[in-house]
Amino acid sequence: MSDEEAGAAPAAGGRDAAAGPGRDEPGEDKAGASPERPRALQGPRGPAGGGADAAQAVREARANFTVHGANTVVDSAAGAVHVGDVYQFGGRPSLVSGAVPRDELRALRLVFAEPPGYRELRALLTERRIIALCGDPGTGRGYAALSLLDELTRGTVERMDPRTELDRIADTDVLDGHGYLAEIAVDGLPARAGAGDTPSGTPGEDHPARSGAGARPAEIHLDRLRDLLTARDAYAVLVVDAGDFADELLRGRYGTLFRPPDAESVLRRHLRPLLGAGGTEAVERAVAVSCGADVTGALGLEQLRPHEAVTLAGLLARHAKDELTDDGLRAECAGFAARQARAWFAGAGRGGSLGTALTTLRPAAFRGALAVYNGAPYSVAAEAAEQLAWEFAATWAPEEVPGRPLFTDNLQARLTAARAALEDGAAPVGDVGVPVRTVRFQGRALSSAVLGHIWDQHHNARGPLSRWLRTLCDDSRPAVWVPAAVATGALSWRDYPYALAELVLPMAAADSASQRMAAATATAEGARHEAVRGAARALVRGWARGTDPLLRRTAALVHGYGSVEESLTAGLDELGRLAGAASDRDGGAAETETDWGLLEDTAYSVVRLLAGPAPGTVITRIGRWLGDGRASRRDLGLLCVVGAVSMRAWALWGLEDRAELEPYLSRPLVAALLAVEPGERRRLADLVRFALDNGRSRDAVLTALTDWIRRGERDPALLEELCRFLPLVAADEPGRERLRHLAARLERDPDESVDPVVTARVREALAPGEGNTAP
Repeated sequence: MSDEEAGAAPAAGGRDAAAGPGRDEPGEDKAGASPERPRALQGPRGPAGGGADAAQAVREARANFTVHGANTVVDSAAGAVHVGDVYQFGGRPSLVSGAVPRDELRALRLVFAEPPGYRELRALLTERRIIALCGDPGTGRGYAALSLLDELTRGTVERMDPRTELDRIADTDVLDGHGYLAEIAVDGLPARAGAGDTPSGTPGEDHPARSGAGARPAEIHLDRLRDLLTARDAYAVLVVDAGDFADELLRGRYGTLFRPPDAESVLRRHLRPLLGAGGTEAVERAVAVSCGADVTGALGLEQLRPHEAVTLAGLLARHAKDELTDDGLRAECAGFAARQARAWFAGAGRGGSLGTALTTLRPAAFRGALAVYNGAPYSVAAEAAEQLAWEFAATWAPEEVPGRPLFTDNLQARLTAARAALEDGAAPVGDVGVPVRTVRFQGRALSSAVLGHIWDQHHNARGPLSRWLRTLCDDSRPAVWVPAAVATGALSWRDYPYALAELVLPMAAADSASQRMAAATATAEGARHEAVRGAARALVRGWARGTDPLLRRTAALVHGYGSVEESLTAGLDELGRLAGAASDRDGGAAETETDWGLLEDTAYSVVRLLAGPAPGTVITRIGRWLGDGRASRRDLGLLCVVGAVSMRAWALWGLEDRAELEPYLSRPLVAALLAVEPGERRRLADLVRFALDNGRSRDAVLTALTDWIRRGERDPALLEELCRFLPLVAADEPGRERLRHLAARLERDPDESVDPVVTARVREALAPGEGNTAP
């Protein structure tokens, strides 16, 4: 049934979910009092104050979740070689180590690629006898440590048992002229096995290795170890995971931030032995394949880490030997980001106390927040990360209140551990862009991989993640709520019933306008996936036909994206029915603030569709509403015209960009459409003329035209567009006289007069005569 027919009676039913926390919307009358009649039409309000910042936020957020199916989860278990492990269960722990085989060192010399600053690291180790390489696993820290020790000790290198406590090493434990490699876990604590151990991660219990002698080594302990090494002409390199302990070391004498070597150099060095028979030409062909658009697109990573370059070398070698097809190579490459996400969250939150667990929960939270705010201002992403860390901590230890570090974290180490980088960007404030620091993953595939891994592989993390997203969606800043809403939609299709119950429904019925708009955005984003589109359509129609006024308003906002219904026409039909629902009786007009809120949200969605790919269909429907005998449809049509004349194009963002509108986003929507849809010039003029002739909308349209003329002072092209348009709007002498009077009033304005040259051009365009009507 089309919107021209009488609207069907609302289906029985109430609110699908309790209203979530939020703020009363300004101007909304909870008692439903009737305003004074007749009511002047001021145009639809953007429910969440979206603008240029919202348009930029949604563009960046959607780029993070461009997926064509479920993420491929590939086993990322990495092999490890343990040499000379000795287990000791009593007495004082002494230095337990095993010699690194010389064959392994010789093989390393053939493929090792020096990282940036390698010579400086060698000089530092020579001077201080002990250094700590701080960074993420897989960056080549271990290879660099072995290479440094190999060069300084001529091949006499030992791996320390990971459970060795550095502060208890005696002088007799250190051998003359030896080099020692020690790996320190992310929390800076040695893994110490023995009787009485409790399972890692048990809240409220202290692991034996986490107290007393098991405390992580302080700098004074490293000073003592340095003296022992100096006395024996020995060296030691600590390999430390990014985290609080790494930050502590970086502030001291021994820590240095490890930067991985160039991936192509690592790739070439590993390809040579794998493709030995083919020589240099085979290596170059393999490197060329790795640089191809198919492979780089499948990888979704800007800079491979050394262990990834080694893995890719093996795949390229198999491909060169026809053991792996092109499709197989792309499929293998597509799993790199998923393996990185799996490695990042493996074991996050382990520890016997909240303080210990936070050393891994906080980096995990930063990566999760960056997955949502990839490309956003750093301040937004960092604050969101702290909020997510709080949610994780409150779930891990509900009885404790976590704090925040103030001056102890290392920004560069944090970014490196998250494969992220800071960039100079701009954030729109009104029409003006201001410089900001933005942060992004170094790889477009990481956002989807990280959120997908948390959601699919760690069910207990869904609760804190959902609470966090709902809180962010209640923020009035588009730079905060828009990415959170898009992420919610991207997650919803993975488990639609869960996302509906925990995320969408609580926000859809909320008093907060931001949360309702976020629920609409998430629903529309989720509906872009064919598997859930039918369910989303039924859900939104249920809201529209129900009795809950807030759910009706959310339904109206969903249709502004144009992704739920099967066609644009069907979406406009639904919006027409919603306009009818804004009146208490068929054919009547909206009488309460709640009714007007629904009508304004409905008009806002229509204007957003007008900014979409098929404006002609929307123009036709608005014209039909203006001629409808029902007051609710006429009011809807008038609100749409006022909104199209007054609202800037950047305030009408959607889930897809319309490239041809990009140069005109700062213009009112009608002005932008005149530039990109010249064939619709006369029909747009008919709509504006109708609104000017109606006493309820005339003032709002004249206000919009006033703004248009004032902006024409600064934008001559916009002024010329207006002057070609006005003769079509003012088709008769009373209409022309009204607009000439407007120009004269602007010229005489005592506070902000318009340049007489501009008003003269407007009057000239309105003068009767040949050439003053646009085709």
